[in-house]
Amino acid sequence: MSQHPSQPADQAGKSPYASTHDEILQAVRENSVQRGLFFLKSLAALDFDRIVEAVEQRAKTYDMEVWREAAAAAGVAEIALDILDSYSPPIPYPYYFCLPAELVDEPRLILYYRNVAMVSNKVMNNIGLDTTQHEVGVPLDSDKAAQIASHLNQILSSLVQHTDLHGENRHIEMAYTNIGASLDGGWRNEVGRLAYNSILNPLITYLHQLGKLDCVTYKLKGRIVLDEDDQPRGRARRLNVADLAPAQLEATLESLNDNRVVFRQIDLVNGNQILLNRQLYWLEPGDSGHKYRIGPDLLTQVQGPEDKSIEDARYPWAGELKGGADPAGSDEHWKTATRAFSRIIEAAEKTRRPRPMLSFLATILVDRVAVEAELMLERGELTSVYNLTKIANDPALHQQFLDDMVRFFEAQPVDE
Repeated sequence: MSQHPSQPADQAGKSPYASTHDEILQAVRENSVQRGLFFLKSLAALDFDRIVEAVEQRAKTYDMEVWREAAAAAGVAEIALDILDSYSPPIPYPYYFCLPAELVDEPRLILYYRNVAMVSNKVMNNIGLDTTQHEVGVPLDSDKAAQIASHLNQILSSLVQHTDLHGENRHIEMAYTNIGASLDGGWRNEVGRLAYNSILNPLITYLHQLGKLDCVTYKLKGRIVLDEDDQPRGRARRLNVADLAPAQLEATLESLNDNRVVFRQIDLVNGNQILLNRQLYWLEPGDSGHKYRIGPDLLTQVQGPEDKSIEDARYPWAGELKGGADPAGSDEHWKTATRAFSRIIEAAEKTRRPRPMLSFLATILVDRVAVEAELMLERGELTSVYNLTKIANDPALHQQFLDDMVRFFEAQPVDE
C-alpha cells in the first residue's frame, strides 16, 4: 500500500502531523467564528423578532373577558391567569398563552409559544404534534391547533405558577434560552457538516477543473434550524456539473452552502463513486452469510460493467474525517476513527475483500494522536494522515492533498 510522503519532523522531534500551539489557537478561533455565524444566521433566518412583534400586538389588543371564557378549553389554568394579573403592572396573557384560533390565523406563532414553554421540536414530533412545518408558515387545521395550544398552555400554566416573572422581558428570555439550546444541539451536527465541506468544496472544484467530475448528489438542511437533530430535509438532489463553467459551479456551490448542503455522493466520469457518511453491509461468503457493517466518513466505490449487483462493488479507499477544534476532543475523535478502521479491516478479512487504503483527516491532531497515527502508517495500517489546519496554511500541502484525494478517488481495487 502506498504511504503519504513524510513531512520533516520539527527540531523538537515531534510528529510532523501534530498541531502546534499556534495552529490549535487558529483552529479554535476559526471554530468560534463558525459557531457564532451559525447562531447569528440561524436567528436571522428564524425572523423571531417579527414573531415577537406579532405577540406584542396581540398583547395590546386582546380582550381579557374573551380570554377568561376560553382559557379552560385551551388548557390554561385559571390560577395562572390570576398570577399574571397580580403583577404590577399586570402581565398580558398573550405573552405566555395562546388560543387555537390565533395559531390557525398565524401558524408561525407556534415557534414563539413552543420556545417560551421550553419544549423542543423533537419532543413535539415524538408525541404526534409535529410543529416543524407550521413554524415556517404551513397552515394547520383547528383540531391540531387546539391540541398544540392545549399542550403548550398546560406546560406554561405550571411554569407561570412556579416562576418569578418580574422583569418585562422574562418571556423573551425564556424563548431565547430554549432557542439557544436547540441551536447548540444543531451546532454539534454542524461541526461535522462543515468539516466535510472544508474538503469537499475545493475537491469538487478541482475535480471539475481536471474534467474528472460527472455529478454531485446532495441534500439541503435549509437555513432554519428547528430541531436538535436537524436532519437534511426532502429528497436527494443531483447536480450535473460536466457542462457547467467554473464560475457557474462556484456560484452553485456558494448557494448550496448558504442552504447548509449535505453532500451524499460524488460521481466521477470514470464510473467511480465517493460515498459520504454512508452505512454499508459486507456479506461473508459461505453458508453463514454474516453481515459486517461499516460506515466510514468517505468511501470510494467501484462497480464495473461485469458486476451484476451492488454486492459486487469494490472499495479501494476509505477515510475518517474529524472536525472540531477542541484539543480535549482530539483523543476521542482518534478513538472513534480507529474503531471505524478496525471494523473495515475485520470486514475485509472476513468477507475476503481487498483491504481498502485508509486515511485519517482531522482539523487538529494533539501530540499523542499524531504519534499513534504515525505508528499506524509505519505498520501499513494507514495509507495517509492529514492535518487539515496545516494543509489550509500551506499551499503546497493543500495541492498535495488535492492530488492525493484525486488519486484515491480514481483508484481501482487490487485483488489480494
